[in-house]
Amino acid sequence: MAKFLSTWYGLTIFIAFDALAAIAVIAIGYRWVFKRLLDILASAVCMAALSPVFLVLFLRGLLLRRRSGGEVKVIEREYCVGKKARAIVLHAFSSGQAPEEPAGQSRNKWQGIYKLPCLFDIFCGRLSFIGVRKFSFADAALVSEADEGRFAVRPGLINPLAATGDGETDYPEMFRSDLRYWKRLGLGTDLRIFFTWALRCIRGERDWLGSTSETSYAAALLEAGEITREDFEAVTANALAEEEELRKKYEAKGEESEKIETDEATEEAEGNEAGSEESEESENDS
Repeated sequence: MAKFLSTWYGLTIFIAFDALAAIAVIAIGYRWVFKRLLDILASAVCMAALSPVFLVLFLRGLLLRRRSGGEVKVIEREYCVGKKARAIVLHAFSSGQAPEEPAGQSRNKWQGIYKLPCLFDIFCGRLSFIGVRKFSFADAALVSEADEGRFAVRPGLINPLAATGDGETDYPEMFRSDLRYWKRLGLGTDLRIFFTWALRCIRGERDWLGSTSETSYAAALLEAGEITREDFEAVTANALAEEEELRKKYEAKGEESEKIETDEATEEAEGNEAGSEESEESENDS
């Protein structure tokens, strides 16, 4: 055996066998363990590699916040529904652009760079690299029981529709794709979706979400006549109230942390001032 491994072909076969065994183990436990572990590892590597970009965007956000008198936030929060239909908070760098301000075509090309903090959300388990589309509170409230299986997986940056969708994709097709992804979730499925997505991006094909990228699920149901205007307004109002409650919760935490930092800085300044006064008094006495 030692003589066989000392040859180049023996060592190659041994390494190939180990690699296949490792892939087999990952494939078997991918759904329950390794998908999450790979998300953590890949997001950590990406954040480390892109740390200079993170720093530049963070400093840019601080500058914009200072120039705007605090109106522009360094980090923007997005509140939506994730795995197990639970509320999640996603993060993005502020672009410094008002919501009502139209963005030019050249500016739209770079909007994705402000979403780099989503790598942190992936690391924390709120998102995955590959998963279903995130839903707003209003859209999630209207999902039927038959389609609730889509909430069994995390929302992802790359949608399973990247492998099957086209310009005519609608919400029923998206739900079928989500449920199919949930049932067939595995290493092979994610690899197929990833490489298909990469190939379509290279070709310039980005219409796999179809009409779902143009309108919300609630608006689509209203347009199709499946819900009434009253139902639409009630669901929207409840969703806004839930989102506002969540926003106040996180803003209160942010204000509390800022207050603690301010108090600590004040106490430190007062301590330094008192120390300087004592030193002056001792010098005068001497």
